[in-house]
Amino acid sequence: MSEHGTAQEGAASSGRETHYAQRAAMVLRRAKMVCQSGEYLCLIRDVSEKGIGLGFLHDVPPEPRTLLQLANDLTFPIERMWTGQRQAGYRFASSISLDDFLTDNSPRKVRPIRLNIPGIVRLRDGRKRADGRLIDISCEGAKIATPAELRSGALMSFELDGLPPQLAQVRWSKKGRYGLKFQQPVETEEMALCAMHLQPFTAGRSGGFSKLLAKARAA
Repeated sequence: MSEHGTAQEGAASSGRETHYAQRAAMVLRRAKMVCQSGEYLCLIRDVSEKGIGLGFLHDVPPEPRTLLQLANDLTFPIERMWTGQRQAGYRFASSISLDDFLTDNSPRKVRPIRLNIPGIVRLRDGRKRADGRLIDISCEGAKIATPAELRSGALMSFELDGLPPQLAQVRWSKKGRYGLKFQQPVETEEMALCAMHLQPFTAGRSGGFSKLLAKARAA
């Protein structure tokens, strides 16, 4: 065989190895599923141009047609094809670019998966206590709204139904909204179960779903 042929085969082999390494990097990467009842964490098990396998840390959401959103805000309408124990396979509404999906190719900065979940937050700073409204939450922190004045850099106890108390630091504030960073990241399973606790599948909350669906269709 010629050196040229050997070089071509070597390049092809290297390309395949890189491709499969990228696919392996996606396994168990966090994403979120947006349903009529709310937003839920899921884990990417495998992906192709036509469909995706997802794992859950609770029961599979019952809706057959939902939206999948990545950390970079890329959103995909998906349809369930099969279900198993805490896992399911979905078909994309249209074929995707696997390279873009695997490399999170987006002009937006990749951030932790944020769940837009309604809830009441209880904050404790020494003897002081304040209540706030949860805007969104990730395993790394939360955004809240509260009329209380929270001191920048302050450490406080963050309490939310369905989640163990967390020690959080105030990182920023703007017009009554505050960004909190947890001192220790919340475990993925704890966050997934908290989302289920606050958003049972029987509850209907279509606002976020409708907005994301319109965004996905326009993309």
